[in-house]
Amino acid sequence: MSLNMSPRKNRPRDPDRARHMVEAAKLIIAFTNGRTFQDFLNDNLLRSAVERQFEILGEAGSHISASTQVLWPSIDWISIKNFRNLLAHEYFRTDYPQVWHIATALLPGLLPTLEALFADLDQQFGPDASV
Repeated sequence: MSLNMSPRKNRPRDPDRARHMVEAAKLIIAFTNGRTFQDFLNDNLLRSAVERQFEILGEAGSHISASTQVLWPSIDWISIKNFRNLLAHEYFRTDYPQVWHIATALLPGLLPTLEALFADLDQQFGPDASV
């Protein structure tokens, strides 16, 4: 099997990374909407999907520039990165009640801030500017 996953020449910029964070957060919320914690525990596909989107959200967040992070102190950048690292590298220690709590209780409240971050960066830098 051949996977052509060659990296793009230009790495994503802050607006792109913020958009990735918004998209991942929206997917997590959609995946968990109308579901119970027991559904989450019993559905390997749901758990995998939620974990993957948290990894994307955290990876994108860890690459937002330090200057942007300073301007958005209401976002807990370190916790987002650390949670991603826990899921990706310490997968055997995953605390599913914690994942569920973050997905269903904390993330919906963070989403408007992430959307505001993306809107601000997208307006500030535009589609062709470098960050």
